[in-house]
Amino acid sequence: MARRELQDLTEEFTNMTRTVPALLLLTAIELAHASEPQTTALWLFDEPQGLYPSSALDDSSANDHPLVIGLGGQVVEGRFGNGLSATPRPAIDVPPGEPAYEAMFGLGDPVAPDGGTVPMTWHNADFAALMTAGEKHLRKEVGFVNPSRSDLNLGDFDWTVEFWLNTEGAAASAPGVVFEIGEGPRAVDGAVNRLVLDAAGGVFVLESGSAGTDYRLETDAASLEGGWHHFAFEYESGAGELRHYVDGKPVSAADASGFKPVPEGDEAYLSLGRDANWQQPLPGVIDEVRFSRGQVYGSGFEAPASLAPSMPAQTLVRGPALLFAPDEDGPLQLGSRKHVFVDDAILESAEGVEFVVNPPRLAERVIDNIEGPFRKHLSVVEDEEGLIRIYNSVEKDYLQVYVSEDGVNFEAPDLGQGEIEGKRNIVIAENVGGLGNPFIDPNAPPEERWKYFTDFQRRGIYTYVSPDGYNWKRYDTAILPFRSGTQSCTFYDDQRGLYVSYHRSGIFHTPAFDTQRSSVVTEHEDLRVSLPFEPLSQQEYLDLRAEYPLRTPLPWYLDNGPLTPGGFGMEFPHRFDPDDRDPPGVDFYITKAMKYPWAPDTYLAFPIAYFHYEKDGPVGRQVLGDEERGRGSGPLESQVSVSRNGIDWSRYPDPAYVGIGRHEGRDVVTAYIANGMVRRGDEIWQYYFGETQYHSAHEKDEAGRGVYRLVQRLDGFVSLDSPYDREVTVTTRPLVFEGDRLELNIDTDAVGYAQVGFEDLDGNPIEGFSVDESVYFNGDFIAAGAEWLSGRQVSELQGQPVRVVLRMRGSKLYAMQFTTTASN
Repeated sequence: MARRELQDLTEEFTNMTRTVPALLLLTAIELAHASEPQTTALWLFDEPQGLYPSSALDDSSANDHPLVIGLGGQVVEGRFGNGLSATPRPAIDVPPGEPAYEAMFGLGDPVAPDGGTVPMTWHNADFAALMTAGEKHLRKEVGFVNPSRSDLNLGDFDWTVEFWLNTEGAAASAPGVVFEIGEGPRAVDGAVNRLVLDAAGGVFVLESGSAGTDYRLETDAASLEGGWHHFAFEYESGAGELRHYVDGKPVSAADASGFKPVPEGDEAYLSLGRDANWQQPLPGVIDEVRFSRGQVYGSGFEAPASLAPSMPAQTLVRGPALLFAPDEDGPLQLGSRKHVFVDDAILESAEGVEFVVNPPRLAERVIDNIEGPFRKHLSVVEDEEGLIRIYNSVEKDYLQVYVSEDGVNFEAPDLGQGEIEGKRNIVIAENVGGLGNPFIDPNAPPEERWKYFTDFQRRGIYTYVSPDGYNWKRYDTAILPFRSGTQSCTFYDDQRGLYVSYHRSGIFHTPAFDTQRSSVVTEHEDLRVSLPFEPLSQQEYLDLRAEYPLRTPLPWYLDNGPLTPGGFGMEFPHRFDPDDRDPPGVDFYITKAMKYPWAPDTYLAFPIAYFHYEKDGPVGRQVLGDEERGRGSGPLESQVSVSRNGIDWSRYPDPAYVGIGRHEGRDVVTAYIANGMVRRGDEIWQYYFGETQYHSAHEKDEAGRGVYRLVQRLDGFVSLDSPYDREVTVTTRPLVFEGDRLELNIDTDAVGYAQVGFEDLDGNPIEGFSVDESVYFNGDFIAAGAEWLSGRQVSELQGQPVRVVLRMRGSKLYAMQFTTTASN
């Protein structure tokens, strides 16, 4: 039903209110609204320019009908954001693949079976944009619909197809295909319906193989001379009339009373911009293609603005500038910030001390008796009411939640949405795999306060938003058009005004040419907007082999075949790679990177180290992975890394932050720490998933899976430790502070101690504040105040450059902070 007809009907119903009971009126209006046009698919093409072949082109309708882009198409500047051009990409040399995967990934030569279709490979995947139920030899993991079994299969019902097109600068001598839907198999005999632009003839032709007829529609010749114009085609099945509009004005019509859909086919396909042989490229650039069931317009109309859904505004919350910015000059402007001693960033001299990892205390098992699928990638969030939530994924890679008031007793809440896969605590019933971390975004409006940045359907990284962390919706266009190998870890950095996210890549290889996991880092001003990237050519990828241990095939987007997006390659900086301290064949599964919530300038990550039994190392190591030993491919532990900007990291590999071993009566051999932490008083609570079975276990032990609580001291992840047998002194860089009290988070045990003093810029002790005049720190304190025998107050020194001097013996120093007494 057209909009104008609906308006007339609604007015008629309104006039009947004096004689028709209200219930009947409401029923009539509901029926009228039910007959409104429904969007079948809306392709906005707002993916980044330079999008690689095999990447998804998302559908912004409620139906989720994605396409993939091929070698015969490119994302370029469009009418609204970006658009699609049927311009071929530069040619590449397709490398051979491993025999076991060559066919699946489309790396072999295309050889047709007797009497059959030439199979698609990277040698001939020259389509512009495609969805297909065929090509079953290839990996297909974007969630294609069979177009012949959907309303994309235009037929004997009311429908509308519309798009924006700019033919400027395009050769218009040959006809070009707007869309083609075929029964399949592709490029063989079978019914095909296609819309073709014959620019030279000034007509669009709806070629209907199913009806055996071509329907010609003259168009506005001026609209084909360049510039953006809106084209619409509307079919009224009752009258059998096909109408054509340009910029909302009726231009022509045709009798299409015999028009029919193509028969349903098991290998049906829909191609945009080219035909099934990847010929007849559409001239120019097309944007915002929408298929609808129903007549959207019915008569002349004003050309629509962008059909993209709107986004509520958000304002970035800004924290203090980074204290240790590379361009900082002069004394550090410490002010009243807490400084956590996770590295030597603030120190000018430090001899005889070392930074030591402090593993947390192992507490109780909080989730047990796990049955069925239960992904090990957990996220922990404290909500606005103080409830502790643990998120992970289960059946079909749906996301579930557990909740607890005390952090010990967790339950699966009934969210009032009925049973989904036998559970009532599912919050996202889509294939997200627990491959992100829900978090509360301080920048977002209330309806989007919660964010979840995750792989979806194995086709890319997407953003989900929620007002409460229970009811989520997905922004339809991928923010990053690469599939991640595991959980992406994301946080908002208020000090830099950016969202920072880490994603796993599998492009590197170990010395034995096994996959070496790595992580790439992306930075975003807005997690709801696709992130541009600089695409790499095949030669650029080949040149990078001189510097990095790159796996094949190259370019890396070839890895999953022409119908499934590739993983993260070399388009973004890599972090968390093994170094010379690690045994060969060790890599890092996930980063668990975050910004520490209770002190600025402090970033923590808990990379999960994976010790591979297979391929790397001597035979004595490799045999541990033999099936008869019942282990698997190796154990995993959680280590700790620190940073002052969330980008550049230092890792402390020993001791493990969460190692393997006995916990609550079980021999845990894989320890995956959760993303996130909560604070209770002077304690930090973290959680981890532990198993008694190895990665890729030969002998399964699902009863040995559990979630455990960890207890850490506030700021206690790493400490500056002094030796037991002698005094050592450390001195800070020149700094300026605010406050009247200096507090230390320190543990000296019974026979250790520490003293603190100040020096001027020339290195002279400041009278009354020298380290020799300091009253000892002796004991275990979270915020012990400094004292001097002179009785003087540090407020006398605030605002002027000084150095802090610390003399320690047998002590662990975690943090220091200048505070104001009134705020204590």
